[in-house]
Amino acid sequence: MDGIDLANELDNLNVVDENDLILGYSKAGKKFGFVPVSFVTNGGYACRRWNINNSSPTGEAVGNLDYLRNLPSLLGLGCYLVDKNHGRRKLDPTNHYKFATGETAKLDGTMGDYMWGWSTKWYYAWWVEGNYYYEAASLKPIPGRYNYLIPVASTSALGVAIVDRENSELVSVVNQSARYRGGNNDAAKDSTYKTLLGRAATGLSAETFGAYARKKGEGWEGYWYAHSGIIGALFRIIFGTRNVQSAYNANKDSNGLFQGGLGNGVTDAGAWWSGADGYGTYPFLPTSAGVELADNCGVSNYAVKGADGSTVYTAPIPSFFGLKNFFGYMGRWGRGELISKKADGSGDMYIVPRLHSTYSMSSLTGLTKIASFPKAAVASTWEYTKQLSMQNLCHTPTLTGGTTSTYYADGFHNDNAVSGLRVPARGGNAGAGGIAGFECLVVYYGVSTSHAYFGSPLCEADEDWDTTPFLAV
Repeated sequence: MDGIDLANELDNLNVVDENDLILGYSKAGKKFGFVPVSFVTNGGYACRRWNINNSSPTGEAVGNLDYLRNLPSLLGLGCYLVDKNHGRRKLDPTNHYKFATGETAKLDGTMGDYMWGWSTKWYYAWWVEGNYYYEAASLKPIPGRYNYLIPVASTSALGVAIVDRENSELVSVVNQSARYRGGNNDAAKDSTYKTLLGRAATGLSAETFGAYARKKGEGWEGYWYAHSGIIGALFRIIFGTRNVQSAYNANKDSNGLFQGGLGNGVTDAGAWWSGADGYGTYPFLPTSAGVELADNCGVSNYAVKGADGSTVYTAPIPSFFGLKNFFGYMGRWGRGELISKKADGSGDMYIVPRLHSTYSMSSLTGLTKIASFPKAAVASTWEYTKQLSMQNLCHTPTLTGGTTSTYYADGFHNDNAVSGLRVPARGGNAGAGGIAGFECLVVYYGVSTSHAYFGSPLCEADEDWDTTPFLAV
């Protein structure tokens, strides 16, 4: 075996090639493995940037491309079964009905909640330099930037809300029993094509969804803003586009990086969804749809049947390393965030800085103002986000003027009303079409609103997630 003269070679490690590897040892995993030497010598990070004078949603990969290529595996992106104490077991990346160890895994709730997330702490940063806006992710703080510590965390792998009707608890399971009946819990539909068995739960307020989630214990919530904000950031960094609805491309680019988007998603259901013979805007996809993609990125088609058994809609279910329907299909009430409208029709976004906090959706007590959004040029019409604030991970539109194919390419809807507080309504729905990317936001629903096509997916973190940034030196 050829040896290495460390005395002579260590000084040369500052000249890094993407093919250079170094042997490392993981205390947590109790195993050795090779990693690119650049990860430990120069603190590389995954990064994309966008020219602020360019309307294209496509960003440019900059910095350590090897880090960017490896980011999903470095973070451990994928699906897990998570218990109430935040213990998690990785599912097989090619078959979610098995654990990574090969043992049988059950997604029916008997072995934990079916969740999507990451298995290590990491750091996110955004900044503006010259004519460019940057977003970056790293396992170590990014020097000279304001960083956000992202703890080990996850959200429902289904992208939708599920309610345990026996315990009034928010869960994430694949189960056809009456205990997990979706929609408004209408048992009369059980034996019809409109069945709500094994479907998403809707028709409850954001406060109720949050209360059902918190029954699981500390660190559990409904669709907490930091989870949804960081999903968007991860997608932009890994896929290099702000337009998640751009066409899916199974091929990597010349640098071996993801490109394109994940297609329209379940956003073009058509008139049948709300029509007399349709589903009444209630959930129509079984929670098992898309599980076959496992931890892959791509699109799985599901044939939705009508009253006569014929296919009325082929639903393209997007998967982001196993996270399904994270935009479109069913809308999502935001948790840990609240909107206060101003006299001119614009508004302010308030957030709860820490996950382990007590707050009410009907009061600003304990919340912090973090961003402002504009009034609509024409009230109650769809506009498109041109600039987005990621301050404290709030992901709030601050400037409109885009389109379905430029800038963030997602819809923003403001009725310009001035009375009362509002609950953020995110992600669009099955009839929303091109407005329904993950940064789609509606700011006119009252805080106590319930709706047939709105839920609030389960989220969790294994520590008190603080969204206050810190300057890394």
